[in-house]
Amino acid sequence: MMADRDIGLDTLVEALLEQRFRPVDVFGLFVTYERADEPLKVHVGPDGAFAAFDGDDQVVAEGKGAQDLYAILVRKTVIAGRPSVSPRRRSRIRTDGVTA
Repeated sequence: MMADRDIGLDTLVEALLEQRFRPVDVFGLFVTYERADEPLKVHVGPDGAFAAFDGDDQVVAEGKGAQDLYAILVRKTVIAGRPSVSPRRRSRIRTDGVTA
């Protein structure tokens, strides 16, 4: 059973490193990973469970293992890449919800 836990943790750490996360803090058995120029932090426990925090230290996701991590990173990328309302379109939207 211990070998399974080590493999899960090793796989998660490898996945974080592949996504350019680097360890920045260690407290007890937990390690915090961050990427340069990004507010997202991932706190990893010894069992491979993790919690992702935004720049305000609010939990944005939790999971266990590399598969959960990839799902969160893909979702975060899709949300960040979603197009915003252009200024021209915004000027055509009235406050009552009817477009001009």
